[in-house]
Amino acid sequence: MKGIPEELEIRPLPEGDFNAWSSTLRRAFGGHSSSDMEEFHRQFFDVDRAIAAFDGGEIVGAAAAISFELTVPGGPLPMALVDAVAVLPTHRRRGVLRSMMQHQMTEFRQRGEIIAGLGASESLIYQRFGYGIASWTESWKMPRVHANFADASAPDGEFRFVEPDEVGTLWPRIYERVRPDRVGMFRYPDSWWRALASDPEEMRHGASAFFHVVYEDETGDEGFVTYRVRNNGSEVFVFMLLGATPKAETALWRYVFGIDLMNSTAARDRPVDDPLPWTLADPRRLERSVRDKFWLRLVDVSAVMSTRSYASECSVVLDVRDSFCPWNEGRYILETGPDGASCTPTNRSPDLALSVSELASVYLGGTSLETLQRAGRVEEFRTGAL
Repeated sequence: MKGIPEELEIRPLPEGDFNAWSSTLRRAFGGHSSSDMEEFHRQFFDVDRAIAAFDGGEIVGAAAAISFELTVPGGPLPMALVDAVAVLPTHRRRGVLRSMMQHQMTEFRQRGEIIAGLGASESLIYQRFGYGIASWTESWKMPRVHANFADASAPDGEFRFVEPDEVGTLWPRIYERVRPDRVGMFRYPDSWWRALASDPEEMRHGASAFFHVVYEDETGDEGFVTYRVRNNGSEVFVFMLLGATPKAETALWRYVFGIDLMNSTAARDRPVDDPLPWTLADPRRLERSVRDKFWLRLVDVSAVMSTRSYASECSVVLDVRDSFCPWNEGRYILETGPDGASCTPTNRSPDLALSVSELASVYLGGTSLETLQRAGRVEEFRTGAL
């Protein structure tokens, strides 16, 4: 492994270098830049929170953070969403990524952001920086011939197509009815909804442009779906589908399963507790695969563990390892109850020992300490502490 070049510098991205930053990002992921993609990136990323790794005058690494809000047990919590992390293949194994991650963590701490998150392009990368898998997702494929529902009654609402310029206002109105009460969902900035609707051709990968459809009943707009047609016009690919009510969501699945001339329907990023399989007449026919979805990072262990709510009373001493953010390393007593929680440093003997990555994995409830202990990733010193 080569050392970090002396001329390598990590610094905030100057506005005038945004197009070069965008080009580096595309090149690192095997693509070429274009004016459409530069404009697309501008809608997603705040230049003020983008950073770059400069080798001399060349941008060889990119990363960004977006100010988001994450629903955690107990309510919403401000979060730094990490995105657009890339290093040119000419500069691999030279410490560029680690330097950018360190720069970001320092910035998060200075800004008072106690939690960060990301979606990982590769699952080997981010655990060494203290991120842990906080939620999982399913991908689906359903042959049309088997796409029947246990309840054969037709929905009593109606569907209508929506133009792209309506998506930026209509979709978030429906989404925000669900998001505050569902753990793990984000509050997206308005610019993200507009960027979604812009749908540049380079993001379609040979499929059609987006179709946007809303479901409405006697109460008004109750759900939406955004989808493409792909595989030579034989498959519906669901990009996003959400109902404000269970009835609306089931109606939208009936719609996409029933589109004429299609042989199958595929979807990605469905929650593992999605009710759709339980509504099907033959759920075995739904092909399902599971993978990691969202990775979480506790930037300030004491603050973030004190912020969420807990289901029961507890008093436990945690010995937390965090070599990447040494300010977190140490022992904490976590005390929870109906009036809230506190997590403060202590010198008491530990009940449990774990890394900050494991603590992040249990934070949203996506897995349990017992599961991680059986995997050899949590050590119990006091019987019953788990």
